[in-house]
Amino acid sequence: MRMYALLTEPIGDISKVMIYESKYRVYVFLFETHENKGANADYCYETLGEAMEFCNEELNIVEEQWVVINDPKEGEQHDIIY
Repeated sequence: MRMYALLTEPIGDISKVMIYESKYRVYVFLFETHENKGANADYCYETLGEAMEFCNEELNIVEEQWVVINDPKEGEQHDIIY
């Protein structure tokens, strides 16, 4: 499962966030732009709940901001929307 949120007000250099839940970990990708480019930074969490908590507490993202998107296909980058 993947989802992204656009920040209404940038926090530092961050203006977009993506969460990717893989089979083993959950990744939070941070972007400096709304454009479809690779992430500038990322974090790794054990659970989706931990990743969501980070996004809520540190980036002020609420549940309604998330847009669910398709998982990347095999061989595609996890932080790019194809």
